[in-house]
Amino acid sequence: MKVLIVGNYPLSYQQSMHRYAELLVHALEMAGVDVRLIRPTPLFGRLKHGNGGISKWLGYIDCFLLFPPLLRWRARHFDVVHIADQGNGMYTLMLGNKPSVVTCHDMLAIRSALGEVPENPLRFTGRFLQRWILRGLKRAAHVVCDSEQTQRDWLRIGSPAEGGTSVVPIALNYPYHPMDQAERKVRLDRLGVGGAPYVLHVGSNNWYKNHPGLARIFDALVQHGTFGTFQLVIAGKALEAAVANWLQAQGHGARLIQTGPVDNEDLRALYSGAALLLFPSLQEGFGWPIVEAQACGCLVATTNRAPMTEVGGQGAIYFDVSDAQGAATTIAAAWGDRHVLIDRGLENATRYTTEAMISGYMNAYRAVLISGDRPKTE
Repeated sequence: MKVLIVGNYPLSYQQSMHRYAELLVHALEMAGVDVRLIRPTPLFGRLKHGNGGISKWLGYIDCFLLFPPLLRWRARHFDVVHIADQGNGMYTLMLGNKPSVVTCHDMLAIRSALGEVPENPLRFTGRFLQRWILRGLKRAAHVVCDSEQTQRDWLRIGSPAEGGTSVVPIALNYPYHPMDQAERKVRLDRLGVGGAPYVLHVGSNNWYKNHPGLARIFDALVQHGTFGTFQLVIAGKALEAAVANWLQAQGHGARLIQTGPVDNEDLRALYSGAALLLFPSLQEGFGWPIVEAQACGCLVATTNRAPMTEVGGQGAIYFDVSDAQGAATTIAAAWGDRHVLIDRGLENATRYTTEAMISGYMNAYRAVLISGDRPKTE
């Protein structure tokens, strides 16, 4: 079987999707599949760097004018084209009769374009782009969803034909596991974390990561005696100024540590040393940090909504994200059972293996080829 993986534009600020595409290619190679990765080449996009304004439109030239003819030509030599991110779903419209599989990580942007997410209003161009993506998803021979929650959204919005979708949880993109204390100390000292107990948060600045809620829950936690000396460590992009200023105003300025971007081993050290991963997302497609933390033996507290509850299984604390005081109370009440939850989390993380992921994708490829599915007419 020959599979062509379509990855994201190299200049896009979507590191998780770049890691996912590379994981997918490597895993398929290990499974004996003849696989190649193709993605738009930055030409016009190199004229001006950035993630908005004129640089965004220059990137669109690379992605939507220059890349499609190359993609269609390369696709002729493969059995299946696998588009690794639903954000590139419109490429199914450019493949002729070549069968395509699309991984749908979430439907958040599409739902925003349809007016279902008032917290994330889109401009006209954003709505147009997401409707174009939705047209592409509907044309795919098979849509693989990361979680059951994402699949429920897809079934409701996309109304695909029966058998045209499946759920395949994504594997860890790095072999996360507990780091020994000596190595961890060296890395944490270098990151400025030190030896004080800390609550960890990992994530982007996207609206659904709910940084205002994160700050309020941390503030409420500090009011509990158990967490009175805890620091708040932010790994990755810095908090928005308004959130950081609010924490400062509440007297937590000295508790806040922002490491900036970290590599996988530094992140493993942060997970391994944290007393708690606090992940109060409003919505997710999957929620990689939940499983990463569990794999490192870190207690996880996250929102009591799918897919967080689906991904974390029996190895996490779940709280009502709309009630900061209630969330802190829930976490404090579960604190005495943290070692049991940590053990359950370690066990839960073993579900997300590369072998299981690739088995799911291979089933999708075979289903498409055996059925002879071709792009659906609109």
